[in-house]
Amino acid sequence: MAYGFYEKSLDGVELPHPPISLPIFRIVEKAFRVAWARMQAHPRPGFDLLHATEDIVTHELYEWLYDEVFNKDVVDGFDRQIFTVVAREAKLRNYDGAKLDKMPDIIIGLVGRSSFKPSQDWLFIECKPVDGNHSVGVHYCDKGIIRFVCGEYAWAMTSALMIGYARSGYTIQSKLKDALKLRPLLFTVDMPRPCRRSKNGRNGEAVYVSRHSRKFRYVETGKQAPDIAIRHLWLGRP
Repeated sequence: MAYGFYEKSLDGVELPHPPISLPIFRIVEKAFRVAWARMQAHPRPGFDLLHATEDIVTHELYEWLYDEVFNKDVVDGFDRQIFTVVAREAKLRNYDGAKLDKMPDIIIGLVGRSSFKPSQDWLFIECKPVDGNHSVGVHYCDKGIIRFVCGEYAWAMTSALMIGYARSGYTIQSKLKDALKLRPLLFTVDMPRPCRRSKNGRNGEAVYVSRHSRKFRYVETGKQAPDIAIRHLWLGRP
């Protein structure tokens, strides 16, 4: 996922950070699929996936991912040999420090990374429901994707992950492309296309990848941030 924008300035500032490899994303995406399947098969008493709010669903998914899947020999590679921590709604600053309380849904740390700003070096994940009450355009795009494009989340990175909790009839192919076409401020360079290493599963379709240009400049270097690749994992919600 490197785009040739990784640079080291004369004062030692390295932005953006080194890319996260495809195998790392595939491990995380498989872990989310497994956590989602287990959450549906063994719901916590009182939890109703069909009617639960966005925050409740995301927190349930986070707990299943971290408590029941991470470092449990459930998903090969999703362990402390490769990853450091899975965190929910950690407070991070935006690209220019004007906002100090941006809270991505989930961040996952990686072992052995060397980066200019470790506090911003994560695999960033934002989660959104996709259904009749949460449209792909207004909710998933305007309240999700935009945060990666405008420098609120993952501004030091070149890739990120969006997760959709998709009701029946809502697919990336049929819904996301049309929504992106109507949103010039998302600066879509490449429309979503299937990742060649991903396949449809019982609880979700194949991962798609879109690419978006970013117009903000790094305060540290004065250079424009490079494009960001966003991977889209939509999990089936009844």
